[in-house]
Amino acid sequence: MVGARDLAADLLLEVHAQGGRVRDRLARLRVHAADYRERGLLTELAYGTLRQQGTLDVVASAFSRRPLESLDAVARIAMRLALYQILYLDRIPASAAVDQAVGWTRGRAGPGAAGFVNGVLRNALRGIVGPATGPEDARRDLPREDGSALRFADPLFPDVGLAPAGNLGARYSMPTWLVERRLARWGPARTTAVLRAEQMRPGVTLRVRRGGADALRESLKSVDPHVRLGPVDGSVLLPGGEGGGLGVIAQGLAYVQDASAQRVAPLLEPRAGQRLLDLCAAPGGKALHLADLLATAGEVVASDVDARKVEGLAELAKLVPPGVRWSTLRVAESGPLPFEPQSFDGILVDAPCSNTGVLRRRVEARWRITPQSPAELAAVQLGLLKRALPLLKPEGRLVYSTCSLEPEENEGVVAALLAAEPGWRAEGGLDVAPTSDADGGFARVLRRGS
Repeated sequence: MVGARDLAADLLLEVHAQGGRVRDRLARLRVHAADYRERGLLTELAYGTLRQQGTLDVVASAFSRRPLESLDAVARIAMRLALYQILYLDRIPASAAVDQAVGWTRGRAGPGAAGFVNGVLRNALRGIVGPATGPEDARRDLPREDGSALRFADPLFPDVGLAPAGNLGARYSMPTWLVERRLARWGPARTTAVLRAEQMRPGVTLRVRRGGADALRESLKSVDPHVRLGPVDGSVLLPGGEGGGLGVIAQGLAYVQDASAQRVAPLLEPRAGQRLLDLCAAPGGKALHLADLLATAGEVVASDVDARKVEGLAELAKLVPPGVRWSTLRVAESGPLPFEPQSFDGILVDAPCSNTGVLRRRVEARWRITPQSPAELAAVQLGLLKRALPLLKPEGRLVYSTCSLEPEENEGVVAALLAAEPGWRAEGGLDVAPTSDADGGFARVLRRGS
């Protein structure tokens, strides 16, 4: 079996070269890990290194004689992975992290690159003073997930007085342009609080389907002693994360779903006998929630534009309550939707978005999106809403939701729709930023009437 560190390095190199999501590659590589501990470490290293990539590159640059952009991708990945272990994971000896990075680099890029990686990492180790004490030093202190900070001997980060967004972005691994947007909207205190939340490894949140949250929490205590009730009714949080709830999920007692996402489906106020459409349904958590809320009778139509994702939606049929019909359909990316006008009691448009409310989970997204992304996505989102409106019955409810924090994709899209469709109104919903227990997200209920 290949060690978790080598597997993580291989995965990160693939993502660097080909793009895409860590999650899509992780399942394939996890089978090569020796046991559950190695699988857990692989997951932690892959997600954590990408989540902290910006900060890791700042640290590596400070101790490198050459610009990182001039280095081979193998060397850059090796340094990121080793520095993540050194700076953020106390349980892994620094010597082990460095040795693995050097060995992996030697095998893929030769002894010269391995020697360079070794030198940078040894310099970085000598530059660490230890845990930060006393007042925060924003130029030398690297914040960590548990609220502590690691202090360097010399300043590494931009002067907060001259470049506040640059300082926060460098220390919390976030693109400067995105931090600038947040500072302009929220100010430094709330921006920093959100950045701290996005730095944290998310636990597993379960939506209770049967048996009650208290009973489920008690049954899971042997798996994770820190299990507790989640931040919304009917949710249970396993801070330990990976794998803890697999048994209750297999039994149909619970489904993995973030607490903020659990608040979306109830906004449609589903009632037994209704016909509901989830237009952008994959991977299916909200559509299944709609089926659970129908409980005894009705229909959920789960559609998406991707044929493989629709296949995944079809697999969820075995979890749907008896009496509720589950239909899946692939729809075209543009043009009229293949449904009769006014044929649905409720419609959910959980639109594709920039993912800026779920960056602790979608760790690649912060490096993929650009300053232009929110406006570009807003046009797509508005188009989806306009396609969906004719399908809603006169007294029906449409819920528009995203996992974005950007106003262009949220309030801006709703305002644009209401301006184009004066016979509609917006009411209720949610607008939340990420916390340690839940992702960020937005939703509005749309109905006919002035």
